Parts: sequence; structure tokens; C-alpha cells
Amino acid sequence: MKLNTEQIEYVSNYIKSLDIKWYELQVEFTDHLVSSMEEIWEKNLELTFLQVKQCTESKFVGHSSFKSIQEERKRILQKECGKVQWKMITDYVKFPKIFGSILLVYLAYTFSAYFVSPQKYLAVLFCSLLIIGLPSLYYWWNSKEIDGKDFLTLETLNPQLLVFSFPSLGIGMSNQLKQELLQYQWLVLLFCCFWVLGILISVTAIHLQKKTIENIKKQYQLN
Repeated sequence: MKLNTEQIEYVSNYIKSLDIKWYELQVEFTDHLVSSMEEIWEKNLELTFLQVKQCTESKFVGHSSFKSIQEERKRILQKECGKVQWKMITDYVKFPKIFGSILLVYLAYTFSAYFVSPQKYLAVLFCSLLIIGLPSLYYWWNSKEIDGKDFLTLETLNPQLLVFSFPSLGIGMSNQLKQELLQYQWLVLLFCCFWVLGILISVTAIHLQKKTIENIKKQYQLN
């Protein structure tokens, strides 16, 4: 027996009451429960709607809870997004984009000659990386919701950790290697490569955010 619109809405509200804020999981769990309820009801037409719901709910939660599925889905999405972004980054170290990456490294290394202290130069360089990364954080913050709906997929694209960790890590390492930077110029070059990697992460983060938003709008027919 097929559930009517009012009954499906009831199931949807029930899913929302379980403190599941992510829209794509709300839709998935609702579809799952509706399909299971229709199967049970088809086999036993004498059951009421609420009885079918209780049977389906106990069966579903018996295998794994909604919350555990939510956490597992989050880990899977983080892993998948990481793979996609890393693939984008590796494209910049392949022909022909690699020339742009090499040029950035060369320019960054050339400008180090204008500073007496390599450590101070790297501090300036990685502070600029923080400024470069802020647009990706701003764009993510403004696009966390689509039509007032929260999406777990967008939450996993949060660039906050990378935006702040790369500059702080670069500055911290340059402070620890202050004396070595004066002796070995190749270390400065290595830090320049690390700086370019941070830029690539920021650029690919914005591109991945835009692409993901487009896919979500298309999949769920949102504006």
C-alpha cells in the first residue's frame, strides 16, 4: 500500500524531530522509512498507519541508529571530498598547469632576496597565505545553507582548519629553523613550495565548493 502525501509528510516531520539537521539525510531517511512501511503494509493490510510506522522504526533502529548512520556518512563524505580536492591539487603539478605552480615558487623565492632575514620573509609570506585563504572561508560561510536548508556535504567542505593551520604551521616551522634558514637557501625554496601548496588548497577549495553547490541544487531542484 502506498503512503499518501499527508502520511509521507508525517514521516518527514518525525525524521526532523530526531535532531537530524542535514537535509540530504532527512530525505534519505524519509525515503527509507516510507519504502519499508509500504512493504510491511502491503503484507498486512489490517495494520494501522501508526502500527506500521512503529514496526518499521524498531526494525530500522535495531540494525543501527539514525545518529550512527549520520556520523558514518559524515566520515565517508570527508574522505570523498578529500580525494576530489587532492586530485584537483595534483592537476596543478602536471603539464601544463605545472608551469604556473613553478612560476609562483620562483617569484616567491626571488622576493626573499629583498629581506635580510629569511625567517621574517617567510612570516610575511605565510601571513599573505592567510589573506588568500579568507575568501574560501567567506564563500563557505555564505553558502552553508541553500534555500534555508543545511547540507552535510557542504559542512564537510569547511576550510577553516586549512585556512588557519597552513599559515600558523609555516610560521612556526620557520621560527624553529631560524638559524638553518640563514645557512641553507634550499630551505627557503622548500618553504616557498609549501606556500604554493597552501595557495592551491585555497583555490581548489573554492572550486570544489561551487561545484558541490551546483550539484546539490540540481539534485534537489533548489534555487
